[in-house]
Amino acid sequence: MIHLQPMISRDLPSNILEGLSIGDEETYIFLFREYYVSLCAYSRRYVGRKDIAEEIVSDTFLKIWESRKQLEINTSIKAYLFHAVCNNSLNYLRKLKAESNLEEYFREASSENIGFEVPFEDIEEKSLMMEDMSVKIEAAVNLLPEQQQRAFRLKRLEGKKTKEVAEIMGLSVKTIEMHLSKATLHLRKYLKDYLPSFMLFLLLK
Repeated sequence: MIHLQPMISRDLPSNILEGLSIGDEETYIFLFREYYVSLCAYSRRYVGRKDIAEEIVSDTFLKIWESRKQLEINTSIKAYLFHAVCNNSLNYLRKLKAESNLEEYFREASSENIGFEVPFEDIEEKSLMMEDMSVKIEAAVNLLPEQQQRAFRLKRLEGKKTKEVAEIMGLSVKTIEMHLSKATLHLRKYLKDYLPSFMLFLLLK
């Protein structure tokens, strides 16, 4: 089975900020794995809805990725992430208020979805969430045709370069690129309803 943990090597940049700035995927996956559940719980304190909180957190990571070359972090990365999620949560509510939809938003939210219910540092839930992601990814990859599946595993899950994948499989680089492109289209369609958008972005970019 595919596991997210093995996708993260032991060679993370010693300076996490450096990893963020250079767009090191393993750094982003590491931070996502470490803080996603806690950040969702934190955002939910403000917006009251689990689905919206998950969207805000995923968008926060995506914004950090997009602005990575201009990042200036003067606190711990944990403090920075929570501050960013707080700001984005408040901005979401301000936008609703400006559009006169705030009252309706909370009225429509189900009672079980309102409030802060997830423990701040719920390690067990974090583990279950990552395991669920791993199962979803494994199921999707297993549906790929054999050549696409092997190319994707070598490239995205083992971190090999396209040229290396071509050599291992005895195919041309162009053929490998075609297999990867088709695999990506299939996985994006299959996983779009299961994985947080930022995780999907990193896996299939």
